[in-house]
Amino acid sequence: MKKSYLILGASGLVGSNVLNELLAHDQVGQVTVLVRTPLQLTHPKLTQVRTDFTDLSALDSIGPVDALFCCIGTTRKKTPDLVQYKAIDYGITLAVATYAKAHGCKQIHLVSSVGANSKASNFYLKIKGEVEEGIQALGIERCFIYRPSMLIGARNESRPAEKLGQLLTPIFDVFTFGGRYHSICASKLAQSMVRNAMQAHATSRILFYKDFL
Repeated sequence: MKKSYLILGASGLVGSNVLNELLAHDQVGQVTVLVRTPLQLTHPKLTQVRTDFTDLSALDSIGPVDALFCCIGTTRKKTPDLVQYKAIDYGITLAVATYAKAHGCKQIHLVSSVGANSKASNFYLKIKGEVEEGIQALGIERCFIYRPSMLIGARNESRPAEKLGQLLTPIFDVFTFGGRYHSICASKLAQSMVRNAMQAHATSRILFYKDFL
C-alpha cells in the first residue's frame, strides 16, 4: 500500500527538496503540505492545505498520514521578536506534530541543528534543543532528528551572511575531517530523510553528517 506524507516547511530549502523526493518516489501515494502561501506547483500526488497555523482542522479532510517531515524554520532577520520566533520554530512544530500523532502518524523526521541543546546560551541552539525534547516527549513510534551543520543550496530568500558562509564552506570542511560540522547539500539531507522514512525497520535516532551519507 502506498503511503501518505505530511510536510511542514515545504517552501524552505530542505522542505522543498523533501517534497521533490517524495513526489518522485513510486512508493508514495499522497503528499500534503501545510502552507501560508500556495506553492507554484501542481502534481497528482500533491495536496496543498492553506493555513495560518492557528487552526489545523483543515487537515481533517486528508485523513491519516504515515509520516511527518518537520522542516520549518525562521531567522532572526525575518523574525527579530524572540517570542514570535519561538512561536514559529517551537509552537507550530509541536502543534502540527501533536495533531499528526492524533491522526495516526507513526514516524516523524525533524530538521534540527548541530549543537542543539535546550540548555545552550545561544538562543537558536536553545530553541532547537527545546523542539527536539518536545517532539521526543510526544512518544511518536519512530522519531528521527537530523542535526546538519551548514546547509548548501539555493534559497528563495536572500541571506547574505549564509551565502558568504557557503562560499567559504569548502575551506572550512577540510578542517572538519568529515565530522558532524561538515556541510551538507540540502538535497542530500532530503534524500537521507526520505530514505529513512521508507525503511520499515529503521529505529529512532539522532543523525549527523556521516549518517546523512
